[in-house]
This record gives sequence, structure tokens and C-alpha cells, in this order.
Amino acid sequence: MMKRILFLLVSGWLIVSCTQLLYTAYPAVGNQMQSVTRHMTATEDPATGLYGYLSDYGLWVIAPTYQDAQNFHDGMARVKTGGRYGIINPLGQWIVQPVFDWALSCDQAAASIRKGRMAGIELWLMEDPATELYGYLNHFGAWHITPQYEDGGEFDSDGFAVAKPVGGQWGIINRQNEWVIQPNFNNRYEAQNALSRLKR
Repeated sequence: MMKRILFLLVSGWLIVSCTQLLYTAYPAVGNQMQSVTRHMTATEDPATGLYGYLSDYGLWVIAPTYQDAQNFHDGMARVKTGGRYGIINPLGQWIVQPVFDWALSCDQAAASIRKGRMAGIELWLMEDPATELYGYLNHFGAWHITPQYEDGGEFDSDGFAVAKPVGGQWGIINRQNEWVIQPNFNNRYEAQNALSRLKR
């Protein structure tokens, strides 16, 4: 009986420990991982002009492979590669793939992750280089609304955005990619004004 209780206690401890390790590598970060990041500094390699992370001993803990890099905050750091921005964890693994065109958008995505928001609550307009159409990314850098618009605008705090279908006119969509104002306006400002009047 005592062996069974001991086995259950050890098993429970292992499950909790392993679960914490899994989560510290993805966005939730434990105290130990935060302690590690305090000893990592984003640094440019003078030989290549690329950025990586040095330990307090002056050793590369993440190789200099980035065009730009920021210091870690809450276990996440914004880096730039291939002309785009993403977010890595202290192991150099991607939390957010490098898909954002702008550093500010990437920082906003990181803030959304830190707040524990559900993916899809905050969205970012992005052009798909392959199709040259616009869609909307969630804070993990995945398409929430696939690229299908000729042009568009950012979502407002109520969850509405102007959008223009290919060959069409301007209307308003919601986060579920449904038309709440049909795309029959000549320009984005007319569609936005119609939305403002409906909100009153």
C-alpha cells in the first residue's frame, strides 16, 4: 500500500514538473526560465553584422543569425530574419514565426500573448507575398482570415474592419469574416462612416 502511495506521489510530481517544462518553452514562462533570460544579452556579431544572444560569460547561447534582436521580456524576444519579425523563446525556438512586416505589430502580438488572450481576439492585417492578397494574422502568426482581400484595414476595438474583395468595393467584416456591411461603398471612408453611424 505504501509503495502504491509513493508511486502515485512521484508520478504526480513528474507530471506537474514535465507540464511546467512544456509551458515554459511556449508562452508561459516559469521563474527558472526568466532567471536564465536575465543572463542573456542581444548582441551584434561584428564579423557578420548579425545578432544573437550572449551569456554573461560572453559565450553565444543563441547563435548570431538574426538581422535584428531585442532582449528577452517575459521569456519572449522579438527578432528579425528575412526582413520579417517573429518571436523566439530562450531556447531559440519560434513562438511566433517571422511573418510580421512591422516590429510594432510583432510587439503587439507579444503583448496579446502575455495577456493570455485567445487567438483571434486581436488580428493584424498582412499581405501574403505569394498571392499579393490581404488576410489577418492572429498573435501566433497564423492566418485567422486567409488572404482573400484586395485591400483592408485593421480591426477596431469592437471587432470590425474595412475590407475590399478582389474586383469589388468596400464593406465591413467582423472577426468571423462575415460581412456586417455589404461591400458596396466606393471607398474605405464611406464604409467606415457608415459603420460609425450604425454604432451611434
